[in-house]
Amino acid sequence: MSKGLVAKISLAVIGFLGSIVFARTLGPVGYGAFSVLVSVANILDNPVRGLGTACQKYIAEEGRSDGEILTIGLVGTTVLGGIVVAGLLIVGPRINYFDIENGPYYVAVVFVGLIFFKTLQPMVSGQGKFGTAVFLDSLRSLFTIPLQVALVLLGWGVGGMIYGLTAASLLTVPFSLRVLGVRPQLPSKQTVEDILSYSKYSISSSFVGSAYGQLDILLLGAVIGSGASGQYRIALQLALPGALLSMVMGSGLLAEVSSLASRGEEVAQQVTNNVSFTSLFAIPLFFGALAMPESIIVTVFGEAYRDAVPLLIGLAVYQILKTQSVQISSVLEGFGRPDLMLYLSTVTLVVNLGLGVLLIFQMGALGVVLATIVAEGTKLVLMTYYARREIPYNPFPPAIRYQVVAGVGMFLIIDLLHGFWGVSSWFELLGLVGVGAVLYGLFLVSLSDIFMDTARTIISDAQEQYLGR
Repeated sequence: MSKGLVAKISLAVIGFLGSIVFARTLGPVGYGAFSVLVSVANILDNPVRGLGTACQKYIAEEGRSDGEILTIGLVGTTVLGGIVVAGLLIVGPRINYFDIENGPYYVAVVFVGLIFFKTLQPMVSGQGKFGTAVFLDSLRSLFTIPLQVALVLLGWGVGGMIYGLTAASLLTVPFSLRVLGVRPQLPSKQTVEDILSYSKYSISSSFVGSAYGQLDILLLGAVIGSGASGQYRIALQLALPGALLSMVMGSGLLAEVSSLASRGEEVAQQVTNNVSFTSLFAIPLFFGALAMPESIIVTVFGEAYRDAVPLLIGLAVYQILKTQSVQISSVLEGFGRPDLMLYLSTVTLVVNLGLGVLLIFQMGALGVVLATIVAEGTKLVLMTYYARREIPYNPFPPAIRYQVVAGVGMFLIIDLLHGFWGVSSWFELLGLVGVGAVLYGLFLVSLSDIFMDTARTIISDAQEQYLGR
């Protein structure tokens, strides 16, 4: 897993540095408009994403033909993509939603770039190549950021962001096919029926889940404007590092649970282990954001984004809940319960939409964030209930309690240091962040030997994979 984690961290660093350039260059309105366009594309690509989930599920099972599944994925993506693009170009211009010229066209362009990548990457993960799947995402960012930076600096604005992301996604497709290492084969009737049967739930669940994931930005853009979406977007990007470990662990857990369950083997301990460590980054990030939110926002993105300060704290809470729900979602999907995932995703969306519409008119952007926290908490509670009916894992193991205690200790010290010195430069901000990371680590290893053993294992794996020791 260390390879996947290193790749994910590299991806986050590259994306974060790019977002600073884009946010400062385009401003809240331009950056928000780009976020709205990509959010719409991410909702529309859900039929393809659901198909990719079904392919991942069956490619992980024993006795399945990878070549047949690849054929179904490629053909299905082409057909579904063609239908969506045609609808965008015909119906899109008649819908007055975007506050940017050629909005439907931009959505169609980025949609075409995303769909094949989002079909192939889950298949790579389904083959058990979890770290490689994350690396492919990192490779896409390595292509995306330079292309976007160049086009934005050339004056292409939001269009440059769209074209850069599209080109980078398409450039990654040949690498994904090479990593899969299989040739398309004519699928059997049974394989087609199995994937279609699973897809009818996974597509619906993916559509609802993505609508939930993109709802905040779309709601802010529709009610307040793209500027509010831009404020939300940079706060979310600052909170995103808390989910890095969870993303890697969740991707591997789905395929592992599916594989073990198909062989009738026990999975409870593996799920408990994932739950224990999935919030390892998210918990200290929340306490760090709580200690100095304004200093972080203004130093990194500038005065124009000061309105994002309260959003950062709320989204850091959301990330803690999200890191947990990602693991349980993988468990339920691995057990082949797409019907249950559809139900849970629908309940979550209804809660988020209802509260979001109510609170946005009362509290503005902060109301949308609070609605998301409540919705994610509801989702986690329901998922935990249903998952524990399948396997007897521990939903609140001691390791989580140790992380919270370590986070509180770190917060108390960093809050004092920040109040005494303040932050007026990048150097001072990075210094406090570094001190906080060291304090958090020291508190953890002093509370339990399990964290010291884990650190040794990660270092050992890294030395073996990257230094050949």
